[in-house]
Amino acid sequence: MISIKMRKRISLLLILIPLSLSAFAQIHKVSSKEIAKDLAQGKIILIDVREKDEIQAGMIKDAHWFALSKFKANPSWKEEFKKLTKGKEILLYCRSGARSGRVKEILEKEGISAKNIGGYMHLKDQLPTTK
Repeated sequence: MISIKMRKRISLLLILIPLSLSAFAQIHKVSSKEIAKDLAQGKIILIDVREKDEIQAGMIKDAHWFALSKFKANPSWKEEFKKLTKGKEILLYCRSGARSGRVKEILEKEGISAKNIGGYMHLKDQLPTTK
């Protein structure tokens, strides 16, 4: 017989697993040629939401760093973010696509449209990078 404590843990897992996977389901597929063209024309802005220690390994060239932790810790993030992204389509990425999915949800709650394009692990093989 399963204890009440174990049932609660199982129930919690059954709720949390689909929520964490939902971020991956929202990854917007876009070609590297399209990204390069739109960056050159100033139509889009790439936002890297990884943490400081992660970006030391490299970033997509011309991306801007705005860590997920900044959205959570800095009450004035919205003004700073809007100034950075003004008039441009926002493309988000992190390491794998999960955190950029969470940032997309945060932005949408604030009325800001953005696309999650996945993770640096995949994008670094398709787009120029910098260290």
